[in-house]
Amino acid sequence: MATYIPEKIKEFNKGRIPEILDLKYKAMRQDRYRFLRAVPFLFYEDAQKFSFLHDSPNVWLCGDLHLENLGSYKGDNRIAYFDINDFDECLLGPCLLDVARMLTSIHVASANLNITRQQANNLCEIFTDKYFDMLAEGYIRDLEKQTTRGAIRQFLRKVQKRKRKSFLKKKTVTKNNRTNILIDHTHTLSLKNGEKRIIGEGIHSWAKKTGASDFFRVKDIAFRIAGTSSLGIRRFVALVNGRGAPNGRFLIDLKETTPPCAENFIRVAQPRWINDAERIVEVQKRILSVPPALLAPIEIGGVHYVLKEMQPAADRIDYTIFHGNQKKLKNVLENMGAICAWSCLRSSGRQGSAIADELISFAEKERSVIKEIRNFAHNYTIALEGYYLDYCRAYDKGYYTKGKR
Repeated sequence: MATYIPEKIKEFNKGRIPEILDLKYKAMRQDRYRFLRAVPFLFYEDAQKFSFLHDSPNVWLCGDLHLENLGSYKGDNRIAYFDINDFDECLLGPCLLDVARMLTSIHVASANLNITRQQANNLCEIFTDKYFDMLAEGYIRDLEKQTTRGAIRQFLRKVQKRKRKSFLKKKTVTKNNRTNILIDHTHTLSLKNGEKRIIGEGIHSWAKKTGASDFFRVKDIAFRIAGTSSLGIRRFVALVNGRGAPNGRFLIDLKETTPPCAENFIRVAQPRWINDAERIVEVQKRILSVPPALLAPIEIGGVHYVLKEMQPAADRIDYTIFHGNQKKLKNVLENMGAICAWSCLRSSGRQGSAIADELISFAEKERSVIKEIRNFAHNYTIALEGYYLDYCRAYDKGYYTKGKR
């Protein structure tokens, strides 16, 4: 029984790049919140036992909603927004699943946030109250610098000021009049020439079809290390010509796609997507008011990736800087609750998602379910604590070392 959770984790990560997977396992050992981020499949396996979560209207879910999967990005209109920014696990499913996962993340992150259990409960109330209020209101807005206040307004002002020129300077190195991606062995690793050629030719072939060959002319490519749950899959950063050297160049993120981990545990028929990259790109376009810059699906060597700009405006709020500041945290959680409700409304009535009237009615008539969601999140946090301790014991005994894979 002691290895039950560790075995599931190893099985879920089977087939990933061993050296990068080692980084994921190490990150999961750091604290409970990193662990939560890395095991969304455990959440969905357990959540299927709670019928009230599955009896809510179907919406387009983020699929991995937690505190750090909301942040800033620059849209294709070049304006910085604050919204959901990770869609790897997106799919059609009951709306309360996203809510329950967000509340769980608040409880799990309470130590990182330097708040008490009661304060975590208060933040959960703030999030759910705002979510249901905005859903019942039925109107859609978005958060950009001009429409925000408090901590998020300050955050967006800060990221909006970042310039691509200084961003490029930080991420690249120039020698003998040639600019390459900086290899720091923390966020980037070098690639063999053969791998660079395959990825470069794939980008060129795709760009030629889109009529943007000159913009996407590849100057350099490296392996990219980012995130937690996705560590171990193929991910690359490419330096492309953009608007011309040296300051007009762009950095492009290429992330391999995998099926959503929740699809085996959600009893909702899914659309027939061409591939998972199409799913991820299309759902973002439905949920967000403005999609991220350069967002597109791309296939290279039979592997499907999501391509988008790697930009200075893309960031997550560092919640540890609040140091238990309830006023700032309250402001952020109110905004997050609103964002999640607007996302449901914005993507309503699409390929099986509930229409706006159904969502409004649910929010008005089913307020009693709020207490059940909060209780679920509180109790599931206790269960997750046990999972984390099981994982730590296995990790410390070397269960995830290369020789035991």
